[in-house]
Amino acid sequence: MANKKKFLIAFIGPVGSGKTYIARILARKLGAVHVRADDIRVALRRRGKAASISAVRKIAAEKMQEGFRRGKSAVSDFDAVLSKRRRELARFAKRCGAKAVFVKVETPEKIILKRLRRHRYGKNDLFRSKEEAIRIYFIRRKLHRKPLRPKPDFVINNARPLEPQIYKIVKKLKGL
Repeated sequence: MANKKKFLIAFIGPVGSGKTYIARILARKLGAVHVRADDIRVALRRRGKAASISAVRKIAAEKMQEGFRRGKSAVSDFDAVLSKRRRELARFAKRCGAKAVFVKVETPEKIILKRLRRHRYGKNDLFRSKEEAIRIYFIRRKLHRKPLRPKPDFVINNARPLEPQIYKIVKKLKGL
């Protein structure tokens, strides 16, 4: 069942922080469309097309708009760490009659690196190797250490149990 109020829920968090996992749970609990940026990038690559940021964003926007037209919210797990991107998403949500909600995922670096090293990378993954994933993590890490303006609507601490934190978000969104 779709919520009466529509949301575009976007995440802020580095690679390996758990954005996709949390997005999947939120989408299921809210009856929302889950848009996975990594799946879009991999699909474009398979077709021999450039997986540019603009191409991924265009396809993601189409998927979210389709969900909004069906009266559903959209949960997108791509990283919205840049304030410019969050402003773009907020404007897009407003044009679609939805409210943008930003969720920051905080995960200790030790856990992130363990996940990235443990993952078995294949042709269906965004990264081709653990070395590539770790390199990208370290390149983008500095972006995630800067204070966010404006502050995110919710913060999930991956070092604590997730279920009560997710429940709090779902309860708050369903109550708005």
